[in-house]
Amino acid sequence: MVSRSSKVFYALLNFSGAAAAMPIVVYVLPYFATNLGMGLTTVGSIFVLGRVMDIFTDPIMGTLIDRYPSRWGKHKHWIALSLPVLMLSTVLLYLPINTNPSGWYFFFSLFLLYSGFTLSGITQLSWSVFLAPSYDDKTNLLTLREAVNVFFSLLVLAIPAFVELYFNAPIETKILAIGVFVLVLLPVIVSTALFKVPDSKEISAEVLHPFKVFKTFFYNRNLKIVVSAGVLVVLAQGAQGATALFVIDYVLNLPEYSARMILLYFFSSICGLQIWRKLALKRSKHEAAFICAVYVATMSFIAYLGWEYYLIDNPQYMLIGSSIAFVSIGIAYAGVNPLIVAMVADLAKQDNELYGQDRSASMYSFFTLFLKFGNAFAASIPYLILGLFSVFEPSLGINNTSESLDLLWNLYIFIPILCYILAALIIKQYKYNV
Repeated sequence: MVSRSSKVFYALLNFSGAAAAMPIVVYVLPYFATNLGMGLTTVGSIFVLGRVMDIFTDPIMGTLIDRYPSRWGKHKHWIALSLPVLMLSTVLLYLPINTNPSGWYFFFSLFLLYSGFTLSGITQLSWSVFLAPSYDDKTNLLTLREAVNVFFSLLVLAIPAFVELYFNAPIETKILAIGVFVLVLLPVIVSTALFKVPDSKEISAEVLHPFKVFKTFFYNRNLKIVVSAGVLVVLAQGAQGATALFVIDYVLNLPEYSARMILLYFFSSICGLQIWRKLALKRSKHEAAFICAVYVATMSFIAYLGWEYYLIDNPQYMLIGSSIAFVSIGIAYAGVNPLIVAMVADLAKQDNELYGQDRSASMYSFFTLFLKFGNAFAASIPYLILGLFSVFEPSLGINNTSESLDLLWNLYIFIPILCYILAALIIKQYKYNV
């Protein structure tokens, strides 16, 4: 029986995910594109290239985790190895010495960050199969893990909001503050988990070559459904995150509230996680995920109508109206993610019973490989479209052409809506007997 405190310490490891995800697309990419002068198209292209290169590490790492346990257990040594990689990449991205970085510098920094996150993330997900053996245990543990991710994303994003509110500091100071926070907290969290969380002592059976293992996963219908839905969800979230600051500043014309708006969005998502967790426990994970995806798409369109046909023409109500919209959508922002991850854990347990091997790390690496494709293009698609089909220039702010701002606005709204609708239709095909 795994204690509740051990599960909390395990979930805290997802701090690395918070540091490697939303702050990168919300602050680091715009910072390198605008303040360090690299340009939207260059940053978008390098981001795609870095994520695509990182993708090929997934099957290798998944197989290594399954095949090579240590005297600590199956997972702990891999978590320990990821720590220095994550810390070095944090220094390079959040505390850059060179104010005129090259494309190679940015590419190497991103690749290093996401390689460390891959090693840590796949190990954590594989570990969850051991820590939460039952169907509902997986829902509870992985929802807790997602809550930690959103909480730390909220906390990390609160740092620039605090700096903005009390010091009126430039974006360079905001980026620096995030980096220092990560460098101080990450080793404390990792060290605590290594000593407090139990690990599987089983010696894994010989695992096939990673690509042979992946071939068997392609015949798993439910896994393909979950992966497809997951890719669409990260496409929606990444595209929205990459354009959020520009939309709040230049379309909604609320630049002084941008950090606080993003903060409000994440805070509401933490509150909403409990709704989707309880729904999953009452019904099933896939039913809850379907309802959540439909809710996000529907509420996003309703919010769009409110912005488009009332708030933009009545700017005196823009702040309160936008706050209501962000809360309404944010309630379901993180709802689908832990349910999909927990569904993979169910399938990993089923796979173990079928093949007699614990291939959970390999299955999660299969899952994350495709999610990385989605992540790579998620943040880059709107940047590339803006660069190719408009004259949008971040430094011009609200002085951009109306056509450019309209394109930015439509990308922010309709990419997520389309992705969530498709994800809901795909999840509807999932069949699993508890």
